[in-house]
Amino acid sequence: MIRIRDRLLTTIDLAATLILSTEFALAGARADLDIFGIAVLAFVGAVGGGVMRDILLGEHPPAAFRDRRYPIIALIGASAVVVAGLATGPVATWTPPRVIDVIEAAGLALAAVAGARKALDYDLNGASVIAIAVVNGCGGGVLRDVLTAQIPRILRADFYATAAIAGAIVMVLLVRRTGASKSLAAFCTGVTVFALRTAAIFGDWSLPHLR
Repeated sequence: MIRIRDRLLTTIDLAATLILSTEFALAGARADLDIFGIAVLAFVGAVGGGVMRDILLGEHPPAAFRDRRYPIIALIGASAVVVAGLATGPVATWTPPRVIDVIEAAGLALAAVAGARKALDYDLNGASVIAIAVVNGCGGGVLRDVLTAQIPRILRADFYATAAIAGAIVMVLLVRRTGASKSLAAFCTGVTVFALRTAAIFGDWSLPHLR
């Protein structure tokens, strides 16, 4: 079993955990969950994609269960939302939905970068790198939607998984075809995912539906 230890990768992973835990806690508040439910949703959503990634890569136990920083950071994100809600009233009602979507876009970008970056460290082929990036970026959101009884956004939202796929392709091309450093490729990938997702949010982009 191989375990990749990389400071930049860990930093990106932890940043994604913080952002996603905040967004998923807000989603829990909007779904009228109690404080415990909000904490559970924030934790499961924030680390879920990374856990799936590590299982697919053969890292056991996953990083989220080996490194106490992951649950601590997820709890910080959830606690910030809970405290804001207790102090100012129903936090979900005064937080514009598009602001929450942009927060999630940032989390999606960081998580997709972490997945693609780690898959490259395992020297996987390009298609596998893209698949791992999508799992890492979208896995937590799928768990959130399942727990809140919604059709997963990855199956219906405009340029959600598509943005992660495009970003992972950028990562593979930059590293494998041009020889760019993984740090530069990670930055370009994150910008690509975030730009596509936010453009889809504000431009109402959508893939074709058949109904």
